[in-house]
Amino acid sequence: MKNKTSKYFKYAIGEILLVVVGILIALQINNWNLENQNNKQEKEILNLLLSEYENNLNQINQKIDIRNDVLKSCYILLKYRKEPESFAIVDSLDRHLIRITLRPTFDPELSVTNELINTGKLYLLHNKELRNNVSSFSSSLSELQEEEVIIVDFTENQVMPFLRENYQIGRMHMEIFDDKKMREKITMGSMANYDTLKSLFEKSDFKPLLVHPDFEDYLAQLISYTAYTNDQSDGVKHKIENIIIKLNSELEKSKNN
Repeated sequence: MKNKTSKYFKYAIGEILLVVVGILIALQINNWNLENQNNKQEKEILNLLLSEYENNLNQINQKIDIRNDVLKSCYILLKYRKEPESFAIVDSLDRHLIRITLRPTFDPELSVTNELINTGKLYLLHNKELRNNVSSFSSSLSELQEEEVIIVDFTENQVMPFLRENYQIGRMHMEIFDDKKMREKITMGSMANYDTLKSLFEKSDFKPLLVHPDFEDYLAQLISYTAYTNDQSDGVKHKIENIIIKLNSELEKSKNN
């Protein structure tokens, strides 16, 4: 009986050990499968994020470029104020006037970022610093957006009413159809061809506008607002570039694993 009990006890222990080993192996296989699945999802997410932030980088560069053109036109108009005889073509004045009324705003693509945050899938990104950069990006836009709203409000409610009161702006608006360089920056795509419509509008006398004392003040404010907004844009651009660098680094690591 003792021998039988001993053998049964050993047999039971062996069975238990086999079951435990089987469970451990199953857990290990399950963990391995889950890790592979997570790695695959992470790679897909990294590629989607890379496309999203590269598009955002292209867009913010375009908006910075447009604002730089606004600043150039402000400087040229100030020069025209001081030297009204330095130019003879009204079209040149109209082109710079329409440019200073542009108010580009940065409207980032954040569908992938927001989905990761809303679904709690950010944990799939192994790089903690990258996770933090992506999750905090939206909140870093607030100051830039505030400055953009200021420019839009200033242009719509002060600059444009001033121009309408002191200048015939119909021909000025038609200038955008001939300004292909600027239209290309604004549309960021293929441009339709339009027949020039400037001949339908009379040329306006520009001297009263140029000598108006408030015109200089409006130009000064535009320069100040636009330059500061571009400084804010440069800060956002730097954050985007850092995210892109980290995304490329993580994708490179995934190739080697």
